[in-house]
Amino acid sequence: MEGHVSFAYGPFVVALALALVDWLAIARRWQRLHCFFKPATLVAILLGAYVLAQGPHDGWVASFFLPGLAFSLAGDVLLLLSGERFFLLGLVAFLLGHVCYVVGLNPTLPPWPTLIVLGAVAAIGLTFYRSIARSLRRQSRTDLLLPVALYSVVLGLMLVSAWATLFRPAWTPLRRGLVVAGASLFFASDAMLAWERFVAPSLCLRLLVIVTYHVGQAGLAASIALW
Repeated sequence: MEGHVSFAYGPFVVALALALVDWLAIARRWQRLHCFFKPATLVAILLGAYVLAQGPHDGWVASFFLPGLAFSLAGDVLLLLSGERFFLLGLVAFLLGHVCYVVGLNPTLPPWPTLIVLGAVAAIGLTFYRSIARSLRRQSRTDLLLPVALYSVVLGLMLVSAWATLFRPAWTPLRRGLVVAGASLFFASDAMLAWERFVAPSLCLRLLVIVTYHVGQAGLAASIALW
């Protein structure tokens, strides 16, 4: 176990270095660098997850998280391309990634206390979606209402599934911490991305989006190992 974990540190350290350059590229508006370093960071995270999956790991989670990371990588590339068509394709890629995370986190039905988390996430998500929907209608982009609504539902289920691990005895405290933090940051990243893209464009928000996204994905990837 220790050998595999030590070896996996390499890709995650590389991912951190790549992410730092990408965050700087966002802050300085270096779009060409961002177009390279954003997907490159996820490639390193995916490699780190793969290495962890060669040692003691949760086989069920890994079998879905690895494809989830791959779909996210595809989404990264698609969202970097200009045009509404590529945005929708990127949305679909990330939606499929979240579906993989949801299935990976639910080898069995969620424990009943998860209903409390579901209620809270649904209330927050619905309130937020209403604001996004109003903005889309003002911009005459009603064609995005259904795709964004569907994506929001799957994103919320991913977050609920991660928090449900708090009630799953098989998950160790460290793995719970990694997956809950990772999913929460990913959720926050997507929420801020929607706000920045459809409501109020902001360089500060763009930076927060990418930081929370990279850290969130790293947390989800690291939770594959049986720490």
